[in-house]
Amino acid sequence: MPADKKLGKALVRAAQKYEASIKSSSDGLVNVVSGLGTQKAKRSHNQFQYGFLNDFQQLDAAYQTSWLARAIVDYPAEDMTREWRTLKCDDADVIRAEEDRLNLPAMVSEATSWARLYGGAGILMLTNQDLTKPLKPEKIKKGDLYRLLVIDRFDMTAMNMNQSNILAANYLQPEFYTISAGAQQIHWTHFARFAGAKLPRRQRAQTQGWGDSELRKCLDDVMDIVASKDGIAELMQEANVDIIKRVGLSDELASDQDDAITARYALFSMMKSSINLALLDDEETYDRKTLDLSGVAPVLDLLMTWIAGAAGIPVTRLFGESAKGLGNTGEGDDTNYHNHLSSKRLTQIDPGLRQLDEVMVRSATGQWIEDFNYVWNPFKQPDLVQIAQANKANAETDIAYKDAGVITTSQIQRKLQAQELYQFDDDKIEALEADEDLEMFNDPPGSEGDE
Repeated sequence: MPADKKLGKALVRAAQKYEASIKSSSDGLVNVVSGLGTQKAKRSHNQFQYGFLNDFQQLDAAYQTSWLARAIVDYPAEDMTREWRTLKCDDADVIRAEEDRLNLPAMVSEATSWARLYGGAGILMLTNQDLTKPLKPEKIKKGDLYRLLVIDRFDMTAMNMNQSNILAANYLQPEFYTISAGAQQIHWTHFARFAGAKLPRRQRAQTQGWGDSELRKCLDDVMDIVASKDGIAELMQEANVDIIKRVGLSDELASDQDDAITARYALFSMMKSSINLALLDDEETYDRKTLDLSGVAPVLDLLMTWIAGAAGIPVTRLFGESAKGLGNTGEGDDTNYHNHLSSKRLTQIDPGLRQLDEVMVRSATGQWIEDFNYVWNPFKQPDLVQIAQANKANAETDIAYKDAGVITTSQIQRKLQAQELYQFDDDKIEALEADEDLEMFNDPPGSEGDE
């Protein structure tokens, strides 16, 4: 058999095998004629690449020079901590005073900002215990927590990474840190950790157990919108262009009269701007070209929406822009944003804050309070009208349930006391409960109907 025929059959068999492999492994729409879903399609060669995780210089530069980058980092951190929390325990006032002494809300807000910018930050708890040994919260006495110090992850050098002991609390984290290339080793338990965005386990190995920067993942989008704004600003400089047609201009330029021509039209421009007068020769024609910028605004609006989605912040919050659309108040965007921040609080702030509370509560009271707990305050406080309407609706509901015999007066008082709307004496409530129990025993339900 000729060699060319053998080669042809071999190519046919190879093509058949390739086609069979495609059919067995691919799942999607394929069009051989147009190339859709095949190697001919340009988009089939698209692929994602890993971004930088440890280039803090670029993050620093963006945070310093771009208000948009700073807003993406700081706005959610401020919104999550602005209204702070309400303590639910005995000695709440004493613990709140300790929070104020340590400036805890500002410290947590700063640590959250650095976690969003760099992927992680720690709050160092300075006590009277040895920093090189594990912190023992149960030995903290009143006043032992001296101060708090916020340090971002790039100033914390990890030592002795725990890559094997999955039962340890610091799995995939170091045993010790040193600060800013110093010699002092600090055991990891002295830090309250605030991690950034989630990363896969293999990626966390590159960040020494920290998370990802919230700014890094949308930094390209920030640069796109900044470049677009700069481009529009450049176009505005050329929005109006003066054009003068002059007979024989090419010949004059060829005869080395360019300096005289330049001086001539520089004087023309100066006169036009200073005394609003333009002088032309009878062989010159003046015209003005205006650049059409009507399509620029929609493009910029689209980029604003895109960067808001990339940052997870509504356009109304990120750019201070009023909600668009008839009857649109932006409440839906705010609700989605606040739900997003609530999940961030749960995963990125609460773990570190619980570590701080283990030490701070003991430093405030001298012991751990068993019923210690807290709730985050609403992201925005309702106005007086909304509060009054809600209280009225609750009161009407309580009255309806009481009249129906579903609840008692003491139960309503307990509810109002728990909501901290009114202060009731516990002894009086207990006495009222005893009277209600006695009344129910003496006059059981349905007794009147039996008569």
